[in-house]
Amino acid sequence: MNLVYLPGFNSSPASEKSSLLRKHFPHVIVPEYNTWDPQVSYAQLSALIAPLQAQGLVLAGSSLGGFWAYQFASCHHLPCLLINPCMQPERSLQQYLGKVENYYSGEQGMLTREHLAQYAQYRMPGRPRRITVLHEQGDELIPYQESVQNFVGKARLILPGGGHHRFARTDLIIESLQQLLG
Repeated sequence: MNLVYLPGFNSSPASEKSSLLRKHFPHVIVPEYNTWDPQVSYAQLSALIAPLQAQGLVLAGSSLGGFWAYQFASCHHLPCLLINPCMQPERSLQQYLGKVENYYSGEQGMLTREHLAQYAQYRMPGRPRRITVLHEQGDELIPYQESVQNFVGKARLILPGGGHHRFARTDLIIESLQQLLG
């Protein structure tokens, strides 16, 4: 069974969560992908995900990576884990309009209103086979109430108190992935 973890906006395979997942799941695939331009993101992630499906696949994503994990899991009926997911990037990413820089690689780019408007076309039909959503109530960037609105009755929804956008309860990430991979 393949496991793909999609880091969030301006993140990379060098992130803390990526390192944590490699420690517990040595086979995890953590791609470097463009997080600013949805057309490029979609093309890169499609090329990665398509050949892995036949062998079994679980998708996981954090923040903007959660948006992409959900969309691809919906389209291909795959199980997914969403961590503090950004399900409305066209709204949540507005504060980053303009020049952006990847926190880990230093790569720079531009995030435009046109990019944000493109997210609507990447909302895919269907529904994931199984969904677990972890959203800490202390997330300062994406209010946990968004996950409540999006996923009550549709997913296993875990809303630990406290925390932050980086997600403090890493034990829940590991446990949830073990269940999905099980």
